[in-house]
Amino acid sequence: MNRIIRFTELRSGLSARCVLLDDKAPHSAEFLWRLAQTRPTHDAIHAMWTGPELSCPLPAAVLPEELAQTDMPLENASSFPQAGEIVLAYARSGSIKGIPPGAFFDLGIFYGDGGRLFFPFGWMMANICGEIVPEDLADAQSCIGQIRNSGACKLSIEPLD
Repeated sequence: MNRIIRFTELRSGLSARCVLLDDKAPHSAEFLWRLAQTRPTHDAIHAMWTGPELSCPLPAAVLPEELAQTDMPLENASSFPQAGEIVLAYARSGSIKGIPPGAFFDLGIFYGDGGRLFFPFGWMMANICGEIVPEDLADAQSCIGQIRNSGACKLSIEPLD
């Protein structure tokens, strides 16, 4: 049985279901599932460097303690996410100059093709750990386009049983 989470954003009307890829990225999928159990709302913004991505930075300070301590291995990793893929990027504490203290995660919702994980500090690989269900993708693309035009937003994550 597939585990499913939903991303929502009120202003744009975003409501996208996402199937977690437990078989391909078990650690990352479990991280997102456990995060969704807390029903969090986090700041998100359209990415500047990576192309068609809604980016939700998750520094250790905003995560429940047990998730903030997670050491995330590379699994099902890529530098070129495709439309509908959910990506979890991870940087160990102190591994990249200029990021907040502690472990740093970034949840990326890629809504179009042509994504690339190239930053001012260089290329990065991240874990593809979920996919927006096909019937929600077109609406998600439209909603994230609105977010791109209007600026930062509050992204909520919830589990679907």
